[in-house]
Amino acid sequence: MIAIVTGGASGLGEAIVRRLAGDGATVVVADVDERGGQQVADNFKASGLSVEAETLDVTDEGEVAAMVDAVIERHGRLDVLVCSAAVEVRASVVECSDDDWQRILDVNLKGPFLCMRAAIPVMAANGGGAVIALGSTLGLIVAPGHPAYCASKGALVNLCKQAAIEHAPDNVRVNVVAPSATDTGLFIRFSAQAPDPAALRQRIADLNPMHRLGTAREVCDAVVFLASDASSYTSGCVVPVDGALAARRV
Repeated sequence: MIAIVTGGASGLGEAIVRRLAGDGATVVVADVDERGGQQVADNFKASGLSVEAETLDVTDEGEVAAMVDAVIERHGRLDVLVCSAAVEVRASVVECSDDDWQRILDVNLKGPFLCMRAAIPVMAANGGGAVIALGSTLGLIVAPGHPAYCASKGALVNLCKQAAIEHAPDNVRVNVVAPSATDTGLFIRFSAQAPDPAALRQRIADLNPMHRLGTAREVCDAVVFLASDASSYTSGCVVPVDGALAARRV
């Protein structure tokens, strides 16, 4: 299996790289953080895993196309694309700046669009593949102070459903994994800015029906399932990994 993981230099993206590579895949870490991506690749390669690094700004059409071309040139195929690159900012609707709004929509929505547009034809030409986008519970429900993030993740769901319908005849499956706050990734980085990070994390955990945060392992389990033949008839769906949070609030 040949897989690309955008945003693979840190957080959930890095955890997904580790899991896919540990299961035997050759994984390309595609991240705007050139140094971080190479470090992740080097660390995993030192453990005997097949991991490569490509510097990538997911908002740049030319870079995305060149990255996919480079992977095809080296390996001759692409089986899995995981769109994990994402950014977040806390600001209300009236306080969100134009720059923050555009940056979040560009990375969280335009990025997956460009990556799918470049990768899906390659997958289709080789008999099929799987695209897994990292969405969020906040693409299904909303949270005060996150209008741009909620908008980007909500739109990502419909983008992936559209791609799933259009490319079902090509045997290209497109699905979304929608985690709530987890012990790895954006929430941990975001909560670290709070006056009392531990208290904020505990408060968010207490609000969840399961009274805890999700784990990187649980997110990786969902990604691996959707990347595998075990989900060969599953496409256009959203898999919540959120301890029933969205179910309670819908």
